[in-house]
Amino acid sequence: MMRIKRIINVALIIAAALINAAALWGKGTGENVNAYGAPEGESPKHEMRGAWVATVYGIDWPSTTGTTAACAEEQRKELRRILDILQEGGLNAVMLQVRSMSDAMYRSCLEPWSAYLTGERGVAPAKGWDPLAFAVDEAHKRGMELHAWVNPFRLANGAAPVAQKAAKGSVVFDPKGKGWVLNYSKKAKNVSRKWKKGGRNRAAQQPSAPTVSILDPGNPAARAHIVAVCRDIVKNYDVDGLIFDDYFYPDGLPLGGGYDFSRWQKETAGMGEDAPSQSDWRRGNVAKTVEAVHDMLRKERPWVRFGISPAGVAGGNGEACSRYGLPEPERGRDWMYDRIYCDPLEWLDAGSVDYVSPQIYWATDHETNPYEPISRWWGKVALTFNRHCYPSQKVLALPAGEAAWREQGGQVEINRENSTATGGGSIFYSTAHISGKKAAGVAEYLRNSCYSSPALMPPMEWKDAADPGAVKGLKRDGGTLSWYPQPDMRYVVYAVPDELSPLDVIADTGRNFLGRYIMCVTYDHEVAIAAGRLKGYWFAVAPYDRYGNEWEASILQ
Repeated sequence: MMRIKRIINVALIIAAALINAAALWGKGTGENVNAYGAPEGESPKHEMRGAWVATVYGIDWPSTTGTTAACAEEQRKELRRILDILQEGGLNAVMLQVRSMSDAMYRSCLEPWSAYLTGERGVAPAKGWDPLAFAVDEAHKRGMELHAWVNPFRLANGAAPVAQKAAKGSVVFDPKGKGWVLNYSKKAKNVSRKWKKGGRNRAAQQPSAPTVSILDPGNPAARAHIVAVCRDIVKNYDVDGLIFDDYFYPDGLPLGGGYDFSRWQKETAGMGEDAPSQSDWRRGNVAKTVEAVHDMLRKERPWVRFGISPAGVAGGNGEACSRYGLPEPERGRDWMYDRIYCDPLEWLDAGSVDYVSPQIYWATDHETNPYEPISRWWGKVALTFNRHCYPSQKVLALPAGEAAWREQGGQVEINRENSTATGGGSIFYSTAHISGKKAAGVAEYLRNSCYSSPALMPPMEWKDAADPGAVKGLKRDGGTLSWYPQPDMRYVVYAVPDELSPLDVIADTGRNFLGRYIMCVTYDHEVAIAAGRLKGYWFAVAPYDRYGNEWEASILQ
């Protein structure tokens, strides 16, 4: 009873001190505060530190495909090793590609198993092997978030696949039979001189043009299917986030006759001057899909963080910017607005996404698209719409070494300088250049430089979240801390040297204590005390909800 009373009393002192901390920020706290609100030399306490794990073509994982138990075990072993490297590098989130071609790296109720898992589309893996369930469990064991990476519209780089049974259940996935497919065959390039000189049969001799098949964004049923796929994922798997990349309409899909022209005409008939152009209509179809997924998440799993990773430059080259009073990006050109028909500003303005992760895949000294001004523009855009921006950085395909590592570290610092104190971060593409599959060393470099302290995810302050109250029943039994669990909660565990009081280590921003004293994040309600902290430390445990909010800590001294 005395221990519980002491916990409550100290918690009250901390709560009062935190109220004063905001007024004292940078004014006599004893430490200089850097641009992102942390003491000088310390990394931010709240920051997205993610990595893309591409499964399409086995880019990052898995390196082997098959249906045997041995293959499944090799895939599990490889994924564990990737997660270990990311965790050791200080990263706190994984974007795992679970649906790349309207297929599944999980037991989907709607779509077939992925060929990138088993070697053949529609063929099941070894009995009991569910990569997404495994990945969620392993990420959470490491205190990391797992975001399900979904390609919303892509169906095939080629002709639409034949009808196939879903991975789980009796549903047959037949988008072509349902009329959901939009095919686009690009004009063949580099046609040989021999073909050009051909006679009357030239058409038959023409090299086949590359075909792209997608689920038609203009088809309401196809859009509903995409929403259903996302619902299937978030209701059956304990994912922390859902993220789309930048595959929308096929690049360069012509306007005018053919393709979706008749549908556009039908839907806009009778609208007169209010009728959207075909380009605006297409962008509207993408926006409708994004909004529908957002609305579904708000109903089913409101804490799931929904993001999209558009191309690096947006704004419609001024056309979209002007609608929102935003400046046009000073460097680079927006190709996606009129080529794949998407407008990230529209999603942000509607509040349909929680974050954007623009693919700023250029170096800081790039001649036409230098990293810093593009990151700065996105930071201002995110702030305007009260959402988060976590730029995607391209882990340069250079030999492992200081030059490549310093570039990544420099871009991390640029992102920090251009974000709010609790709303920034970075996502690295791709993990093959971190894990050693193509390059190694950057994770260790980041941990020793940019990621010196652990980080919590930025809180989504625009979402309502109930205060769960401080944890109860906090106790220590030898080398184990435990407490009573709270529904749908994870926890931040602090270990602080005995010579420091709670008031000495209050964070300059956010609740509770400085990030340097975070021992771990756990999704469990029990944790082993790190070997080096068994003596000479006091501990605190704070509820850390799935929205990213950290609540009042309970202290054990």
